[in-house]
Amino acid sequence: MDLLNLFDLSVLDSTVRFTTPLLLACLAGLFSERAGIFDIGLEGKMLFAAFFSAAVAALTGSVWLGLLAGIFASLLLSALHGIASITFRGNQLISGVAINFLAAGLTVLIAQDWFQQGGRTPSLLSGGRFE
Repeated sequence: MDLLNLFDLSVLDSTVRFTTPLLLACLAGLFSERAGIFDIGLEGKMLFAAFFSAAVAALTGSVWLGLLAGIFASLLLSALHGIASITFRGNQLISGVAINFLAAGLTVLIAQDWFQQGGRTPSLLSGGRFE
């Protein structure tokens, strides 16, 4: 492998594109940690938000409705985590892992029920994408 190919613009583009969601999740974890909540369920919240964003955008053709659906789905899981951890004084680690398992299982089941494509959402048309 040539060393100059490592510094290609496409590699830089891919690096920024793939690390941005991880950095945003780290920032969310930092804020929740500063608030006193150990949030291990960030991956599940991201998965749920991504699924419902894509599903609603595919069904309605509106990227903005998809964005709102993703935000609402993530807020719903955050509220569930907060209620379990703060109101009922549950273990924050167990609640976060449960959210991850719930998101991993429910997204596949709902996608299979709604779209019959083996747990995948259909490809989005141009109106359902940010471009």
